[in-house]
Amino acid sequence: MRYASTPLALLLAACATSPSAPPDAAASLAAAETEFAARSVREDMRAAFLANFADDGVFVRDGWVVAKTDLAKRSAPAIVLDWRPVFTEVARSGDLGLSTGPWKITSKSKPEQPPSFGQFVSIWRRDPGGPWKVAVDIGIAHPGAALWDQALATMVLPGRAALTRGGIETAELEFVTDAHQKGLPAAYAAYGSERFRFYRDGFEPAVGKANAIASPAMTGEKLAWSIDQIEMSQSRDFGYSRGSYAAVATPKTPLGYFMRVWHVEDGRWRIALDVANPVAKP
Repeated sequence: MRYASTPLALLLAACATSPSAPPDAAASLAAAETEFAARSVREDMRAAFLANFADDGVFVRDGWVVAKTDLAKRSAPAIVLDWRPVFTEVARSGDLGLSTGPWKITSKSKPEQPPSFGQFVSIWRRDPGGPWKVAVDIGIAHPGAALWDQALATMVLPGRAALTRGGIETAELEFVTDAHQKGLPAAYAAYGSERFRFYRDGFEPAVGKANAIASPAMTGEKLAWSIDQIEMSQSRDFGYSRGSYAAVATPKTPLGYFMRVWHVEDGRWRIALDVANPVAKP
């Protein structure tokens, strides 16, 4: 088993001085996401991403890469990328949040072709008084327009710090240990939120812990998880880990890239969303 062979970047702040998010913080994040998507349709995907990503914001392009650096080398693709948020969640401190929902791609050159569908997962970050910016973006593709018509739901976390010792790094280690000893379904059952979202490429998103455990995408495969970064809100009630995963027998050969979004629920760190994006096949 390998937990974190690459350095962890922990962005922590004292919760005693963390501010409280305004009641509409999650709605403002949804509005930022909606305007981001509208610009993608109105102009193009490249222009929208360059305008909305943080300078250090990353997405998956054959590995985790800085989005603005990657996009600066490319022209706008001949597609229309549209999407909409169906769920946003923001830390009590209002500095970090989650947005997720369905996306759709249509071809500009062959608009008669059926569109492609999937789900996006984005972590947004903002400084006091500043705009929301995308810190991390990852997603999956799947058949059909799952969740496209679902109503938007938003929430601001109550801001209660975990009663257990340690932060997300400790929770990650405990989760991975359980996954190896008891299997992934048992680990997700123990660490998943009741509102747990489980996203795997090629499968419709599973929303709710029971649906996630029953998902055909939920396997008992043992994996080596390598974490590149962990970031936590100032209120220490929300954050994420991101990195790569591999077969235990070949831990240095990534099979794909993942992000787990964590929040505090009932005094414990729980997984709010888990998404994995496999390495593109040659």
